[in-house]
This record gives sequence, C-alpha cells and structure tokens, in this order.
Amino acid sequence: MISNDIKYSSFHYLIALLKEYGIKNIVASPGTQNAAFNLFVQDDDFFNVYSVVDERSAVYVANGIAIETNEPVVITCTEATASRNWLSGLTEAYYSKLPIIACSFFNSDLNKFSFSQQFVDRSVSQNDIKEMSVELPKITNEKEKNKALTVLNAALSTAKNFKTPVHINCPAFLDVEQINNIKSLPKDIYSTEVYKANFPDFSHELDNQKVAIFIGAHSRFSLSCENAISEFAKKLNIPVFCDSNSNYYGHNKILISQLNNKFKNDLTPDIIIDIGEVCGEYSSFALFSNAKIWRISPDNKFHTRYNKPIEKLFCCEEEVFFNSFKNLKKTAYFDEVSKNIVKFNSIDLPFSLPYIARGLSYNLPINSTLHLAILNSLRSMNYFDLAQNINVKANVGGFGIDGACSTLVGQSLVDENKKCFGLVGDLAFFYDMNILGNRHLKNNLRFLLVNNNKGAEFHLKTNSISKIENKIERLNKIVSAAGHFSNGAKAWAEACGFEYFCANDKNEFDNLIKDFCLKEFEKPVLFECFTNVEDENEAIKVLENEK
Repeated sequence: MISNDIKYSSFHYLIALLKEYGIKNIVASPGTQNAAFNLFVQDDDFFNVYSVVDERSAVYVANGIAIETNEPVVITCTEATASRNWLSGLTEAYYSKLPIIACSFFNSDLNKFSFSQQFVDRSVSQNDIKEMSVELPKITNEKEKNKALTVLNAALSTAKNFKTPVHINCPAFLDVEQINNIKSLPKDIYSTEVYKANFPDFSHELDNQKVAIFIGAHSRFSLSCENAISEFAKKLNIPVFCDSNSNYYGHNKILISQLNNKFKNDLTPDIIIDIGEVCGEYSSFALFSNAKIWRISPDNKFHTRYNKPIEKLFCCEEEVFFNSFKNLKKTAYFDEVSKNIVKFNSIDLPFSLPYIARGLSYNLPINSTLHLAILNSLRSMNYFDLAQNINVKANVGGFGIDGACSTLVGQSLVDENKKCFGLVGDLAFFYDMNILGNRHLKNNLRFLLVNNNKGAEFHLKTNSISKIENKIERLNKIVSAAGHFSNGAKAWAEACGFEYFCANDKNEFDNLIKDFCLKEFEKPVLFECFTNVEDENEAIKVLENEK
C-alpha cells in the first residue's frame, strides 16, 4: 500500500521533498513529460516558478538566482534533446559551486532498443556538470517508494548542503485523470539533517534511548579513534554491532552473527550511529527495523543501509563525532543485549567451513592479516571472536567472487615479516589462481582453501535458490559449477613453489592448523581442506539451533 491508497508517483515525492528541504525557486521549461510537475508547482503558493522556454537560458537564469540567494534552484525539462541544452550552464554551475537541481523527466515505457519518439539515454553524462545523477523508480510498491526517498534525499541534501549541482531523472506522470484528482502530496517522507564541523552537543537526544553503534567494513582504526568509540560506548553502556571486517577491538563489541535469530523486537535499537562501508553480514538487516539512523560520513557522502531513513548526517571525522558528546547518561542497553549473545567455541560442528574458521580464529598469530573471501568464508568467520591486532579485510565493496587471492598477495608484499592468511572457497580460489605463479610471493603468505568441489553457497539452506525441486542434480550442472578442478590445488600449488598439505576430516585439520598458522616455512603455504555440502548445511543448522 502506497501512502493511504493514493497512487502517488515519484514526481509527487520529488515535490514533497523539495518543500521539506525548503527549496522554493524553480525555473521551468515547457514540455510534455514534465507537464504534470509544472502544473503542480505552478498551483502551489510555496514555490516561485519562472517560465523560460529555452533550456540553455533557463539554466543560466537559475544560476543567477542561486548566486543571489545562495540557495538551491530547480530547473525542469522534458525528454528528447531538452536536457542536452543544459550542458554549458551546468558546467558553469559545477565549477562555480552553484546548487542547481536539474530535474529531467522521461517516459518510463520507452527504451533505447525501441524506435521511440523523443527517447534519449541519460544514463551517462559528463563528470563536470553534476556532483551526482540519480534516477527515480516508477513507484508501484513500498520498496520502490523507499528507494525513491533514499535517492531523493541523497541528491537534495547534497545540493542544499554542499552547494553543488545534482541531476534527478524522474519518470513522467501522464495519467490525466490522476493529475486532476490528486491535489495533495504524500506525507510518508523524511528529510536528512546535515551537520558539518562544530555541530551541537546532541547528548540529550540519547537520554533514555536504546542506542547502538554499527560498524560496517572499516580499515584499521587509529588508536585515538578506537579509544573515542570505545569510551563513548562504555560511558553510555551501549553495544557496538559489527562483523569481523569492521576491525574494531574496543569495548562492548558484539558480533552480529552471535545474536542472529535471538534478537527480540524489544531489544532492537532506537537510534543507530552508523559508520563504515558495506557490511557483508546479511543478518544485520534486523538491527535497522525500528531505528533512527545517525550516519557519520568523513567523505561528506550520503549513504544509508537497506534504504532506511537517515535522520542526521554528520560530515566529520569519526573521532571528532564521538568526542563531541559531553553529557552522556549511562543506560542498561548493553547489559540487556549481552544476555542474548551465544558463543560457539565448544559446540560440536561437522567438518565444514565454520569448523575450519573456528580453528583458524583460535590460532592466528597477533599482528597478522586475515583476508576473507565473500559470502560463506566471511559469514563463517563472523561467528567467532578474533584476537586483537588481527587486520581483517574482505572485498565487500564490489562484492564479487574475483580478487580475494590477489588482494591478499598485495597485502603480503607490504611487510614480508607479517604473516598474511586467506580463507577462501574453491570457486573463488580457482577463479584467481594465476596469482600463485607471481614471482613476488614470499613465505609470509598462507592460503586456507576450503574445497567442496562446487559453489556450496547455492546449496546452503540460507540461499533461496536451494529450495528448488531436485536441487542437487539441477544446481550442480551450471548454477553451482560443480566438478571443476576435481583433483584439487595440489599440483598447481606445488608447481608454483608452495608448501602444500591437506585435510579430509577434523582430526587431520586439528593436527595441522597450528603449524599452518605458527610454524616458519621457507615457502608460501597452501592448506587445502576437503568438505562436502551436506556437512556445510549441517553446520548451519547446528549454529542456528544454538541461537
């Protein structure tokens, strides 16, 4: 259901957000695709709307208004070549740092493969005419509405607070009956407050609230920054939710996986202070179900998680933020959450990636580097605590299968006295296997390869595609790419000059893992562990039952 059964479109949300941000001035050029927008704003006394037929002139008129008011100005045009006429004026706006909001409209039924009148491809434009370009969805459900609100807030808050042009490509609203009937604007909107340096002390807004810090993927914190986060969490007595890739080792750290499925609604946070980049732990979604989000953005960029509203965006260094709160009042929230933590140190697991990850977590030497391949390798390690001073990385930025081995090699080249470990599945390993022949490899490099002879991820009960009928036979053929490299990595590793050993069960693994982690070798090392999908699934069942 979209906003009380009224079929609001993207353009209604665009107008509602313009009003929410106090953006009044619009320079409108005539056209069919933007006609409904022009009709609506011309009848709303909130807006100052100016008509300029030539889009080339319109953008310069808008520049002039922005110069005098120091406020964002909207320009609007139809499809076809209309937006091409903005290029020179938007180039001027970009280099002069003028907050022009260029709203182009398009017929969402058209595409570049059909001989469609007036269609132009706006998916690519010059770098120096806008700070960002977003396209609004054609709203038919709640998810698309939330996406529209996210990208609108990203664009409008950027234009308003950083004085730079942005581009919004909006589906046209051509339903004449709806144009005549809908006179209101949607109410289910939000805007983001943006704060730069010297923001007020918001300590009082945290009183009597269940506050949590959330850390996505993050580079190693400086000691002073980690101390600032740690002291903030300790003073408020709040949890710091993260996964292994957060690289946080301060007070009140809680691995999200150790709470998953036991996280009760009455324990979800009221306010989340969000830092870091993409989080590879999919179960983190549950934390954001009811929370207001305060996002810390050192790069001044608008990012949220799961299209959830950002209430406050703090454009400052993380350390500055956490040191700015002077009157924090202690809560009981961390204590309440801690009661639900489950440790998986002693449970009986089959020989599987989680079992291997647990063994690795026990034996990693201090000050070593750990690189985790995406999905099952990262997920499995997220159940287990790591010792402090382990530098963890996973390629969750692009979140692709490729590059885990090569990235670890790059990390290992920086300091040959620092041991660098990789936990990687067979498809990801063989995808990136050529790097093993590189002449720069040293004896500080160690791969732990978990080989179940297919993409086990597609067979796990956590993956929706695993629920298809006759799943094993059907998935093995193409989807999970079973049967490649069935002889394992031994020949390739030894041909490339690696020390190689393998394990087929828990006893063999337990007898070798300490040497793999701690013994000095003259060569780089590859430790291959052979598991099967049945045991991988059983391990997940055990972990979930323990929760």
